[in-house]
Amino acid sequence: MNPSLPDLLLQLAHALERIARKAQPLLENPALLDQEAGQDLLDVICMQFLAVGEAIKRLDRLMDGGLASQFPEVDWRGAMGFRDVIAHQYFDLDAEQILVICEQSLPLLRRAVQQLQESP
Repeated sequence: MNPSLPDLLLQLAHALERIARKAQPLLENPALLDQEAGQDLLDVICMQFLAVGEAIKRLDRLMDGGLASQFPEVDWRGAMGFRDVIAHQYFDLDAEQILVICEQSLPLLRRAVQQLQESP
């Protein structure tokens, strides 16, 4: 059963918040990536990005492909594609690039989801 639009947005917001929370220690101290605890955080981040990418695909279908036109500042195709990269190329992921995505793209995505939640 597919979730309703409000439920999907809530799930998406929670996953994005979790990514931000788990990425913060790694952004503050990238050397943590050399430790098991840092790798565990990265695993959580990747799992959440996988869920986010899938949720964005559903959201775009629910909105009849209107995400890109409503929020052109967000790389929606990139977010959906990143899900596929994580799923199919997990062992080739670049941890530093994931942190760049967390730092640069995540805030835009979170803001867009929040605006969607607040819209009638």
